[in-house]
Amino acid sequence: MHLTYMTVLLILRHSGVLGAPTYTDVPSFWVSKVFRKSNSVYYLSKKVSKISLDRRNDLCKSIGGYLAELDSRDEQNFVAKFVRAHSGNYVFTGGNDIRREGTFVYYNSKKPMPALQWRHGSPDNWKNDEDCLDIMLGGFNDINCDYSGQYVCEIRLKGDLGS
Repeated sequence: MHLTYMTVLLILRHSGVLGAPTYTDVPSFWVSKVFRKSNSVYYLSKKVSKISLDRRNDLCKSIGGYLAELDSRDEQNFVAKFVRAHSGNYVFTGGNDIRREGTFVYYNSKKPMPALQWRHGSPDNWKNDEDCLDIMLGGFNDINCDYSGQYVCEIRLKGDLGS
């Protein structure tokens, strides 16, 4: 059986050998950029891939996080600015309206999304086939969940670890 770095890390973490993840645990081949704001660290995935929302969140969970849940305009603007500077692709967050059209919740926590900034004309559920969110210039955009793209993972930090 062939084990990857991430598989070994996950096994050790779940067996109790390793403590809670830190933002230095993520191998550089998996993530293109790491950025931090207050008590969260965000990872921008390196590869542009066509994977399911479930798989994106599972990959975020494997490093101790979840698909980004942007809870304020300040946080949304911070992440959007970073993403625009480091990606020219679709970049998925955890927001979606898969269960009920027009009611956006976070994939991981299932909490309702606050009213944040949308790109002009969005959400529009174009062709009745856009249930996921990507973050782009001008705000959120609803997008087909099966499109290829990158994604942003978020890890909430505990305690004051500095800036």
